[in-house]
Amino acid sequence: MKRALFVGLAVALVACKQSAPPPTAEVRPAPPVAPAAPAAKPEAPPQAPQANAADPWSKPAPKKDPLARPLFWSIEKDGKTSYALGTIHIGVDAEARLPQIVWDKLDAAPAFAMETDLSDPALMKVLECVGCSLKKELGPVYWKKLEAALTPEVAARIDPMKPMVAATMMSMRGLPMTTQMDTLLLARARTGNKTVHFLEEPSVQARILEKHMNVKALKSMLDDVEAGNNHTKLMLDAYVSGDDVAMVKLSESEREQALKHGYTKKEYDETMQDMLYGRNASWIPAIEKAHAAGGIFVAAGAMHLVGPKNVLELLEKQGYKITRVVP
Repeated sequence: MKRALFVGLAVALVACKQSAPPPTAEVRPAPPVAPAAPAAKPEAPPQAPQANAADPWSKPAPKKDPLARPLFWSIEKDGKTSYALGTIHIGVDAEARLPQIVWDKLDAAPAFAMETDLSDPALMKVLECVGCSLKKELGPVYWKKLEAALTPEVAARIDPMKPMVAATMMSMRGLPMTTQMDTLLLARARTGNKTVHFLEEPSVQARILEKHMNVKALKSMLDDVEAGNNHTKLMLDAYVSGDDVAMVKLSESEREQALKHGYTKKEYDETMQDMLYGRNASWIPAIEKAHAAGGIFVAAGAMHLVGPKNVLELLEKQGYKITRVVP
C-alpha cells in the first residue's frame, strides 16, 4: 500500500485533539512563591554586580540544520506568485530543518492552505466503535504478530478499537516523533493573521481512513514488519535529501508489494484514486481561487506534489509556471 500516504492521513488520528503552538511560543509556569523573609541579619559587604541568572523555563533554540533541497516550488500566473511546500507530517523537525526562505515566503503570503483541519472532532468520531474486537478480526496468528510489533500491552489497549488505529501505529513505526510540520506552519500562519484555507473537509479524510486502513491493510503490514520499517526509513531519507525521484520510485515499488499481499490491480488503483489522485484534483479550484486573490502558501504531504497526477502537474496544465525553489 501507499505507506507514505497512510502516515500522512494517520497523523490526523494522533493530532486531532491538539494543535501545535507557534514556533516561538512557549507556556511558562508561574515562578514559585518566595519563602517568608528570615529575621534581619547584619548587612553583608557589597558585592560586584552579577550577570542575570538564566531563565529556568527557557527552551534552547533548535540547532539549525536546514535542508539543502526542500520540496518547495513557486507557482506563477497572471503576475502573482504562490508557493507550495511538500511536507512530511512527522519525522523532521520543521523549526530546525526548513530553510529560512520557506519561512520568509510563508510570512509574506497573504493566505495559507493545508490539507484539512486536524482539530475537527470528525476525525475522532471515526475511531468510535461499539463491540469491536481487533483480536477477533485478526485471528490468533496475526494477533501474535501485532503483539510482537507493538508489544502485548499496547495490543491489549487497542483491541476494542478499529483496525485503523493499529495500522496507524504500524505506519508510524521508525519515524522520529517530532511536532507535526503542517501544524507548526499553520501556527505560524495564524500568528501572522493570514487567511487560512483547508483544502478538504475532515470527513473526507475520515472516510478514506475508514475504507483503506482496514484489517487487510493491517495484515499486509504485519506480514513483513522489517520491510515496512526499511521502506519508511528510505522514504524519510529521500525526503530529507530532497530526492523527489527516489520518493516516486519508492512509492511505485509498493504496487508490487501490494499485489503480493493479496490486493488486486483494481483494488490498488482504487486506493490510489481515493488517497491521492482524486484528492489532488479536488484541491485545484481552491488553490486557483486563492492564487487569483493575491497568492497563497500551500503545505501538503510531499506525495501530493510529486509523481503522477500531482497537484503541481495539474496546475501546470492550467497555465501556471512551476519552478523548484532551491535555497
